Amino acid sequence: MKQHLWKDQAACLNSETNIYFDKYEDHEGSRKDVDAFCKQCPVKKTCFANGVSGKEWGVWGGVYLENGEISREFNKHKTKQDWYETWQSLTME
Repeated sequence: MKQHLWKDQAACLNSETNIYFDKYEDHEGSRKDVDAFCKQCPVKKTCFANGVSGKEWGVWGGVYLENGEISREFNKHKTKQDWYETWQSLTME
C-alpha cells in the first residue's frame, strides 16, 4: 500500500486529530475510547508501522508512541488482555 493511500482509509481520517495526541495525554478517561476506535481501523497495522519507523509521537495503530517507541506512561491503562488483543491485531491478523 503506498504511503499516502493508507491514510485515506484510516478510521480517523475526518476526526479531530488532537484526541490522538494532547487530549490522549491529558484525559486518561478517554484513552479506552480512542483505543477501541483504533482497534476497528482497517489500516491499524500500517499506521502503527509508520508511527514506529517515522519515530512519531501520539496514538498510532491504537498504541501511544513517543519518538516511535511504546510509551509506558500513556499505555499503562491497558490490561494484559488489551495488550494481547492489540498486539495480535497489529502482528497476526
